[in-house]
Amino acid sequence: MKSRTAAILVAGAMSAVAAGASADTGSFGNWAVVCDNVRTCTAVGFGELGEMGSSGFLEIRRSGEADAAPTARLLTAGEGAATLTLQVDGASPPALSALPATPGAEDEEPAMRVTELTAEQTAALMGQIADGRSLTALEQGQPAVSVSLSGSSAALRFMDDRQKRAGTRTALVARGDKPASAVPAAPAAPVLTPAPRIAQGGLPNAPSAALRAKLSGCDEDIAEISLEPVVARLAKGKLFWGVACSRGAYNVIYSLFVTDEAGGNPQVLQLPYPDGEPASEVMNIGFDPDTQTLSNFDKGRGLGDCGALNEWVWTGSRFAMKAQTIMPECQGVLPEFWPVSYRSR
Repeated sequence: MKSRTAAILVAGAMSAVAAGASADTGSFGNWAVVCDNVRTCTAVGFGELGEMGSSGFLEIRRSGEADAAPTARLLTAGEGAATLTLQVDGASPPALSALPATPGAEDEEPAMRVTELTAEQTAALMGQIADGRSLTALEQGQPAVSVSLSGSSAALRFMDDRQKRAGTRTALVARGDKPASAVPAAPAAPVLTPAPRIAQGGLPNAPSAALRAKLSGCDEDIAEISLEPVVARLAKGKLFWGVACSRGAYNVIYSLFVTDEAGGNPQVLQLPYPDGEPASEVMNIGFDPDTQTLSNFDKGRGLGDCGALNEWVWTGSRFAMKAQTIMPECQGVLPEFWPVSYRSR
């Protein structure tokens, strides 16, 4: 049995990743890289971190197919549309001028604007950043965000290695003479079929004595915070339970069980993770009966700008890993922008 209660490592300006996740990650200076199970890699270069969160960041993503080209987008803090000019070490290639920045979701805090670069603009940028020192986005002549390029070359080299492009003409940094055909095919994402939705009426609202007897090592005062258990019907005669067991400053850890319809015969539920090590305790959970999806949020710190988001789907016989996104560095990046580290279809 494996617990995720210590799944987030916190230490000063921490690096936070769910322990045991299969995601292939690297941190290089001001940059972090995440690669997933189908060999898609995302590199993120961080802007300044202020009191209101991130001033922005640059994201470079590339899928694992041999002929896939990198894509790039820039996120800048601010409200309303804007026009940006990108400079690398004070120089602005013509292709990187007059770039539109489009407002993001209305409920984002801080508000972020998105600049999606075209293939031509991405190529111009990639030709500059590996050997550059600093990327600056100017709005009306004033810096909107500056991203240090320290570590960018190493981050892109990491991507080349994990995508098995090193030594080929498709590599971003580690180029060689081998053709694109030397890049092996990327693995396919696993296919999952959720079980049909089932009615949720008449669920018990408290764990049975038999289930409570299964709880061990929980905080003595956990009952005082009055956290309702998460309970859902998976199938006729089979219930899922998530019972709060312990808590920290910003995480609540739940013990997971499957019981019969009355809450009896409790069995510890082992959730699979991509690394193959199951977990029976996870943080900050929720269950969506419409999609038969269990989710959790491993917060790396109170701001919720680093850690991991996980999803599992009930297939009728088991919970299968559906998706995972992570942010290994606490740099003010909102969860909706975190790189994918595991995917299914």
